[in-house]
Amino acid sequence: MRNIILLFSLSILLFYANTSGATLQPDADTQVRLKKFEQFVASQMAREKIPGLSIGYLQGQVMWAGGYGYADLENKVPATATSSYRLASVTKPMTAAAILQLVDSGKVALDAEVQSYVPYFPKKPYPVTVRQLLGHLAGVNAYVNPQLEQHFKEHKNTRESIAVFENFDLIAEPGTRFRYTSYGYNLLGAVIEGASGMSYSDYMTKNVWEPLGMTTTRLDDPYDIIPERVRGYQLQNQQIKHAEFIDISSRFSAGGTRSNIVDMLKFGEGIIRGHIASQGAQDLMFESMVTDKRKFTNYSAGWLTNPVNGRFSISHDGVQPETSTYLFCFPSHHLTIAVAANLQRVNTSLFAEQLFEAITGEAWDKPLYFHDAQDRVYYDAMKAVFNEGNAYFERKQRAYLDEVNEREMLGAAFSMFNHHLKIVALKSDTKQRQLFISEAQHPAGGLQLRKLGSYMAKKLHDAHHKLPAYSNSTAIAFFHDYIALYKKDSTISASFRFDALFERQVAQLYADWIKTSHIKLTKHDFDIQKYLKPGTPTTVSDKELSKALAILGQTMEPALQGAAVAPDYLDDLKMLTQDLIRNGNASHALQIGVLAKELYPKSDAALALAGVLEIFTGNKSKGINSLKTALNLNPQGKASAAGLNDAAYELKGTSGPEAGLTILQAGIELHPDDVNLYDSLGEFYVALAMNKKAIYAYQRALDIKPDYPNAKAVKKIIQELAAGKN
Repeated sequence: MRNIILLFSLSILLFYANTSGATLQPDADTQVRLKKFEQFVASQMAREKIPGLSIGYLQGQVMWAGGYGYADLENKVPATATSSYRLASVTKPMTAAAILQLVDSGKVALDAEVQSYVPYFPKKPYPVTVRQLLGHLAGVNAYVNPQLEQHFKEHKNTRESIAVFENFDLIAEPGTRFRYTSYGYNLLGAVIEGASGMSYSDYMTKNVWEPLGMTTTRLDDPYDIIPERVRGYQLQNQQIKHAEFIDISSRFSAGGTRSNIVDMLKFGEGIIRGHIASQGAQDLMFESMVTDKRKFTNYSAGWLTNPVNGRFSISHDGVQPETSTYLFCFPSHHLTIAVAANLQRVNTSLFAEQLFEAITGEAWDKPLYFHDAQDRVYYDAMKAVFNEGNAYFERKQRAYLDEVNEREMLGAAFSMFNHHLKIVALKSDTKQRQLFISEAQHPAGGLQLRKLGSYMAKKLHDAHHKLPAYSNSTAIAFFHDYIALYKKDSTISASFRFDALFERQVAQLYADWIKTSHIKLTKHDFDIQKYLKPGTPTTVSDKELSKALAILGQTMEPALQGAAVAPDYLDDLKMLTQDLIRNGNASHALQIGVLAKELYPKSDAALALAGVLEIFTGNKSKGINSLKTALNLNPQGKASAAGLNDAAYELKGTSGPEAGLTILQAGIELHPDDVNLYDSLGEFYVALAMNKKAIYAYQRALDIKPDYPNAKAVKKIIQELAAGKN
């Protein structure tokens, strides 16, 4: 990994281009932010031990793309913007675009049964339609035998790929349940072939890839000579190893392509601009599908459709052996971001999020801490309204309801929201409090959040408020400014206003937010990151680092004390603890954990972080107490069995299985009947060659639940350990 970091400055091979032929670079301010982003890339690649990564964006006439680290670690081949990665499931939106193109040309009907185009696919108890396949609503199963189906070594054609799953039973009646499945998209690849009379590869090349200038995109083939093909890797016991050889032809139209980020960007731009299919097809890609119960699935025809901090976006990720990819499109920003890494199971979205912030200056998200749980409930409602409503207005440039012609329905949306807020104020049934938000975003719930929020966004837009600014100032400011607007504008009907109690609550939260929102981790020229060098031991003295951490506390604590709302920097603090532990500074990591607990005393995540670090550094009793307090605050949070299991694996990754073992043991003390904790405990004991203890842990898991998901594998492990135990 040290070699990767040393190469970093040499392998940032940037690519600037645009379709008009001119070469445009980002503006000066953006270039400054991009330099800082590149520092983040270096640090994060070291943290995740990523050999090579390529990332870039296309916005308007500017394309910026670069490669970092190695495309081939053994031969020291740098990763570049044109390195060729497996795209994995980023193939799916391409397949969906081709299907919708065929719908436009009249060769495919969305509601036709799949057998109209793939006659050899067996009939099921219910009809399976093309539309349902596009939205993962067809009831088609995913992998039934992953050990076999995810590890094919032989090349398969379309018919052989369909044969893998064609006799599987449907898992649900089509339309009733969302089930993400690559097999459904393999069927769509067969539909393309049946409807067009061409092979999937030929159709995509002629009708999708070449028209968009995607000259390097193709089906992957392990035997072909593919220019700039990256070598794929995996982590085994935190060591970089070659990825398992798998021929992915069996996933041809669901995850069988290979390309570079430049082509990925061109595809995203083509979708945004409608260069591949009609406006109607674009609408199908931009809007989530619904179940027969009229619930959004947050998946359209080929894309994830979750709003991002009030912004309209579509995206898709991809993970398979050798690769991790992500493609984000922000149509209203005319912005596409693509990232690919040659290490499987990498959090590629984190790189895309940081790049988005560097490009736009807008926060991807703005985590907030609330001292009072009731304020958190208020905010969750506000954020849901902002997310749904602002994203809709951004996409359509209009409110969902017209205040003149649909006045009664709009008034009903405000009335329902006000009723919900009264329930919150009364602190009545928790389930009832949550029901409004969980239901009101769906068509079944009347799309109340969309109606409400898009009207607010329109009014603010018409009053010359800059809607993108709310990504930084949060939903609190969105509501505050709307309330201030209608108090000055008598033309806004009383039906479209909030009750007085909520207005006062918003005013108080806004006042506190103004006081605390400027607080950052970088204050008085202090930046903890400068004390840490990714991948190398720190050379800073304990005294110097302790002083720096003291400054951090002295800066943040007075500003946050007594505030109802404040920026939540817990993720940043946690990342610092991980870096410190990697650099052999566990005591200073604990110092940050204690600071987190002091800054955010009502945060279960902060208390759990402190508890884990207290246990890790040898103070088990104090750590258990911190975890118990966290558990009381949120039984499903970071001190839950699942949360502590995750913490154990994180520590195992930074400090080895012995460190993680202490957290599992504490977790079992708090959750004595959790099967998964005992299963993980057995795995950690095996890693430490403590076979007798591993057998005990695995057997305890079986005693608690004999048929738990991993039981069959565990029984085999116990037999193998018993045969060689000492």
